[in-house]
Amino acid sequence: MSNKKPSYIGMLNAISNGERRGHEFLSAWADATSNAEVGSLLHVVAIREAEHAWAFEKRLCELGFSLIEKKDENFKKTMKLVRSEASDMEKFEKLNIGQSQSEDQPDRLLELLADKSIDAQTAGLLGRFIAEERDSGRLLTQAYELARSEGNSPGQPQDEALDQICRQLQSLTDRVNALTARN
Repeated sequence: MSNKKPSYIGMLNAISNGERRGHEFLSAWADATSNAEVGSLLHVVAIREAEHAWAFEKRLCELGFSLIEKKDENFKKTMKLVRSEASDMEKFEKLNIGQSQSEDQPDRLLELLADKSIDAQTAGLLGRFIAEERDSGRLLTQAYELARSEGNSPGQPQDEALDQICRQLQSLTDRVNALTARN
């Protein structure tokens, strides 16, 4: 091993810190949700986040470095939100999780491999990480769609048919009230 600090140590440290926070808030959210299917999907991703945090910390140690824990000033707000009584739909939307991303945005995951000095073992770890993060994105999108279809967003009609039924019911209620008022 060279005495020179590899250029990608900061990246490994940042990934480990981010994945630790991901595990923590996704686990808390999975425990707080009333939707078992959403909770199960969140739990799978949370476990994966924990495994990534440990794998990257292990790689740092193998390279002769220690994890430097970094604080995230917004993390307390995230934890408060995921533990709150807010609907899953609100949580997904406020955290911008599970929603489709624009296809014309750069692939931030592939940018992780841009550093040509990354050794083969670290590149292999990053490759697996990228593949699993993409799959986690699919799982979170599935959880988001479940929350959306459940109607966790109060007052929002789920589709045109439901909206039409609501209008008809309101019309009938108005008629009954008018008849009752006349008598």
